[in-house]
Amino acid sequence: MAKLKVKSVSLVSPLSQKEEILRFLQARGTLEIRPDVPLPPAPEADPEALSGLRAKIGQLEKALEVLSRRAPEKKPLLSMLEGRTEIGAEEFFASTSRVDAALESAEQILGCEETLVNAAVQKARIRTRIDRLQPWLNVVLPEETSSRVSALTGSVRRSETKESILSAVARDYPEIEAVDAEIWYEEPEAKGTEGVTVFSVYCLKDDAEEVETSLKNYGFLEAPSPEDGSFAETAEKQEALLRQVEEDEAKALERIRELAGVGAELKFASDVLRAKEDELSAAALAGQTQRVFCLKGWAAEKDAEKLKKQLENKFDAAVEIEDPGPDDEPPVILAGGFFSAPLQNITGMYSLPSRCDIDPTGFMAFFYYLFFGMMLSDAGYGLLIVLATAGVLLFKKNLEQRTRNTMKMYCFCGLSTVFWGAMYGSWFGDAGHVIMREFFHKDINPLPPLWTDAVTDTMNVLIVCFILGLAHLFWGVLMKGYTDLKQKKPLDAVFDTVPTILTVVGMCPIFFGLFVQETMPENYTPLAAFIFNTVSAVHTALKSVSVYILIAGLALVILTAGRHSKSIGGKLGGGFYAVYSLFSGYLGDVLSYARLLALGMATGVIAQVMNMLGTLPKNPVIKLFAFILVFIVGHAANLAINLIGAYVHTNRLQYVEFFSKFYEGGGRAFVPYEAKTNYYRFKEETSL
Repeated sequence: MAKLKVKSVSLVSPLSQKEEILRFLQARGTLEIRPDVPLPPAPEADPEALSGLRAKIGQLEKALEVLSRRAPEKKPLLSMLEGRTEIGAEEFFASTSRVDAALESAEQILGCEETLVNAAVQKARIRTRIDRLQPWLNVVLPEETSSRVSALTGSVRRSETKESILSAVARDYPEIEAVDAEIWYEEPEAKGTEGVTVFSVYCLKDDAEEVETSLKNYGFLEAPSPEDGSFAETAEKQEALLRQVEEDEAKALERIRELAGVGAELKFASDVLRAKEDELSAAALAGQTQRVFCLKGWAAEKDAEKLKKQLENKFDAAVEIEDPGPDDEPPVILAGGFFSAPLQNITGMYSLPSRCDIDPTGFMAFFYYLFFGMMLSDAGYGLLIVLATAGVLLFKKNLEQRTRNTMKMYCFCGLSTVFWGAMYGSWFGDAGHVIMREFFHKDINPLPPLWTDAVTDTMNVLIVCFILGLAHLFWGVLMKGYTDLKQKKPLDAVFDTVPTILTVVGMCPIFFGLFVQETMPENYTPLAAFIFNTVSAVHTALKSVSVYILIAGLALVILTAGRHSKSIGGKLGGGFYAVYSLFSGYLGDVLSYARLLALGMATGVIAQVMNMLGTLPKNPVIKLFAFILVFIVGHAANLAINLIGAYVHTNRLQYVEFFSKFYEGGGRAFVPYEAKTNYYRFKEETSL
């Protein structure tokens, strides 16, 4: 896999064709317009026009949000994976008359939404008023029945009785005897709330002032004045007002549901306006005179000639294609490959290759899938991943390319997981053995490991992890040499690779001697025995010559690592520092690959624990149901957790251990001029 060659494209055409050409280029989406080249200045995009477009787009998006909330469309669970709807460019640009109708519908939807929001506020206020009126509904405000009697009506914020009220007045003014009280409403005190007592006190008019003073000292609050006659009439009118607001609310909601069918039109209009916004922005990057329109851009070499032919056939345009100049900084376009293209997103998250870099995606692909499978390491989990991703790829045809690549990546990772799970004999942990033992009473394992059990044979699996790690690191070192050769630095290619490999190989017998077992366990499978014997034989053979290899490697490192220094002392100092860095760096790097075993063991051990938990009940029927429940829930959680762990740590091994050996990055991504639509995408039309 490599980077695509990028060409500089220059275009000149009559100014009258400017809009058509920009729309054509937007539909093709294969040219990046350059803002960094001097051209005759074009008029800048009208700020008012842009702000108007953005306001309309915002209006349409708000209307869509209202529809999704008030009248949600039922969609299949996997609909989130579906890509944008395909549409022909000519149909897209010719249907702009639909935008006005969509904006009218959006205005209606937003008007109904405003009605619903206001209704919610009004209902809350009305209900608050009705709640406040509840204690007063039975109150009959007494009229003047006698020139000598006065009535005081109000409430206190606690539960009271007639006797306690009269006692309070008598305590303050014992000389007043002509006093009576009537309780209209009483709400007892409850936990966290105060009680309420509504009452009237009757007394002589001559004593009214003293009685009122006593009641106020008691916490008395005068009754509010009813708005319409009596409290009951006021409450009734508020209820009628509430019903009217609810009717308006229901009508607005019904109207929104009637307009639910215009969602597709709103999406279409939103994308048309987005395309127009992009067109206005792109027009400002081009150049023009009174009669001529011109622009410059970048395109992949495979697209540039095709674009030139189409532009010159369709328009009165002159197109020139050139190689990038020495001072140019062309964007990076990664070439796609069946096996490595799914990992372009992984490379992009780190950094795209610079102009002098090679594309590392293809070189890391094999190890990426290999390590992911080792870390997840359960064939049952891998099979689920393969079935899920393959199903999406087969039955969901309208996937976005990024989503399709992600599904392919996890499909390959799933296949690797199936392989390593079979090697370790892990199919949903030891589910096969547990089922045979607990439910069929046969102590056999129907799916034994093809190689070895990583949970019990940790040391030998760890050695294989270290060997694969060394191979991964050496692959990175060789990539450094390859990069130097491409940049015509043959001496750097030799001195940056050979001394490092010789030194590390010379250290291997010492390092692996700490882990290699002397005798092979008796229960090894043929494959495990072969790997054990091969590792032991290589280790034995290397022990006899490793000292000489190490000395040669160290001598070359000391003599060549400081070669760019001008002084002898600087050369030797650089060499000895390189030796220190080599020992400390590679020791840490190789130990990092122990995570291949650690995460694989974590998956297997947790899976076995889940299987064990499901068999704890003694009753066979309960045990069966418990096993099924724990199996589904436990393994789903284990898969989710370790899937994340495998993804994160596989990326780490590529970014930290592998890329650090040869890769600089810093490239700029290719950003084509295209319609940045959310809901529609242009079909690939050869007639364009």
